[in-house]
Amino acid sequence: MGFQMAIEYNPQLARKLGNVHTAVELENLNSFYRQKLFDIEKQIALYQLKVNDLQISNQKLSVLATPPIIQKDKPKTPSVGGPFISPTRSDKNPSLMNALQDSLQDMKRNNEYLNKLSEHWVSYVSWLEASPTGMPLQDRISISSGYGKRLDPFINTWSEHLGVDFQAPLGTPIVSAGVGRVSKAFRDPVYGNLLAIDHRDGIQTRYAHASELLVAEGQEVRRGQLVARVGSTGRATGPHLHYEVLKDGRLIDPAQILVGQFVGQ
Repeated sequence: MGFQMAIEYNPQLARKLGNVHTAVELENLNSFYRQKLFDIEKQIALYQLKVNDLQISNQKLSVLATPPIIQKDKPKTPSVGGPFISPTRSDKNPSLMNALQDSLQDMKRNNEYLNKLSEHWVSYVSWLEASPTGMPLQDRISISSGYGKRLDPFINTWSEHLGVDFQAPLGTPIVSAGVGRVSKAFRDPVYGNLLAIDHRDGIQTRYAHASELLVAEGQEVRRGQLVARVGSTGRATGPHLHYEVLKDGRLIDPAQILVGQFVGQ
């Protein structure tokens, strides 16, 4: 770089140091470095295209991986806009130093953009991990009763079932579907041993009929943490987890928020 600065500001010294004797040799040297800079800028442009493709892929992935019920709560990307204006150059045939400076500025802008993009996706992943989208059982999932109308197993008449029943052996680990705080942990005559966990964005999950509760009210829990074990306490015909999800105080179908495949439904 020092040699190139000498070419710009003291051609006589540059010719002496670099054994460059004629104007043609000097122009050939400049052309060589211009070609190198052109190659660098070309690679930067290709890299930018790849970054754009990656962003589009991430957006498609977020649509597939984020349940519709919580789509509106996800972190937003910064709002930007305006017409496209090609960056201005000092002249049509820039000097080597100007070309180098322009390339460095372009790389700096690209790095700033990548940093913002990275910060957004780190924030998005953290938000998604904290949301209660995980399955409450980590073993094989078997649904014995879904959300909606069903024949009541005790009196054999139609009733509303406002949760999902996961059939599992007695003592099967029950885990928190997401990061949250335990708001209820007590014995209920209908739900049996009942656990309620408050999550972000107005979502609460409930875990009923447990044989034992392993966390207490007020305790902070992480996603996938063991919080209870499957039982048949309360109004139950056998060992299973009755799982409910509330959004802003309203019971919703847990299938709207769970990311996973129900086996044996």
